[in-house]
Amino acid sequence: MNNNDKRKVPSTVPTTRKKETNSMIHVLHKTASITALSLAASGIAYADVWDLPSPQPADNYITENVSWFADQVREVTNGELDIRVHPSGSLFPGDQIKRAVQRDQAQIGVHVLSAHQNENILYGIDSVPFLADSFEESAQLWEVTKPALDELMAEQNLQLLYHIPWPPQGIFFDREIDTPEDAEGLNFRAYNTATARFAELMGMTPTLIEEAELSQAAATGMVQSLISSGDPVYNHQLWDYLPHFYDAKAWLVLSHVFVNKDRWEALDEEIKEDVLAIATEAEQRGEEQARELTDELKSRLGDKGVAINQPNEDLQAEFNRIGEAMQEEWLEKAGPQGRQLVEEYRAMQ
Repeated sequence: MNNNDKRKVPSTVPTTRKKETNSMIHVLHKTASITALSLAASGIAYADVWDLPSPQPADNYITENVSWFADQVREVTNGELDIRVHPSGSLFPGDQIKRAVQRDQAQIGVHVLSAHQNENILYGIDSVPFLADSFEESAQLWEVTKPALDELMAEQNLQLLYHIPWPPQGIFFDREIDTPEDAEGLNFRAYNTATARFAELMGMTPTLIEEAELSQAAATGMVQSLISSGDPVYNHQLWDYLPHFYDAKAWLVLSHVFVNKDRWEALDEEIKEDVLAIATEAEQRGEEQARELTDELKSRLGDKGVAINQPNEDLQAEFNRIGEAMQEEWLEKAGPQGRQLVEEYRAMQ
């Protein structure tokens, strides 16, 4: 075969493949366009997904409340705002939730602001002992302090939505306490600076421990006493470790639900109005649950063998002494603004 016989034979394969490829791309583009239009029409394409970490377990009424709130928001907005709740500190532990929301690592969260009064003393106003020790007084204190909290939180890129009260706080011990001296030296679980200071003034040794760590801490003796509504003790089955409860009614700690302010401002006005309306319902619902739990928890704990005690004269006198001291300490740190808020609150009594 000579060189002239080595000419290439024309082929239609490349052209055919090119046509098939072009046809396939056209079909894919068309399909993608139809899918995008369908998603846009259904609202799914514009769904805004927010993560909501909670330090409490899923069956705790605080987590149950924010889960109800999330379900209502999802329903009212037709899925345009999808809030997903992460219980038991699974996404962020309690002490990290506020900062996570500020930084948009989570878009919304629930936690006790009193855990952050080292940032600003006003965050701890609900945990000043015996300042507001009933649901009625707690509601009045909230009414007075909410505008100041709104302003403070806005400076930290946060929008406060609503609060949930806990039942009045009492003190659990691993032993009977007849006099203040009986409590000296005990390991005390604190969840904010107010509870830590309370323990110090009673001669106990406070340690900040997150709720998710309570079971192990109690089992190893790291917790011999704590102040609580009773809910964590029941939820984490601590009745064998802390079988003595003293109904001090020290204060009603508040859990607060707050959202990243940038995320909040980006919402449509109509959605904001819907969310605020649901927040109002959730707040009322949370207070009703807390009121029901107040006596129910004592009954449940009693059934588990916990002794439900009223403080005797010596203990009550000690609690009163500590309460007066802590109120003065708080007012001194809070300055003119804090004093004015407390005066406005007391004028409502």
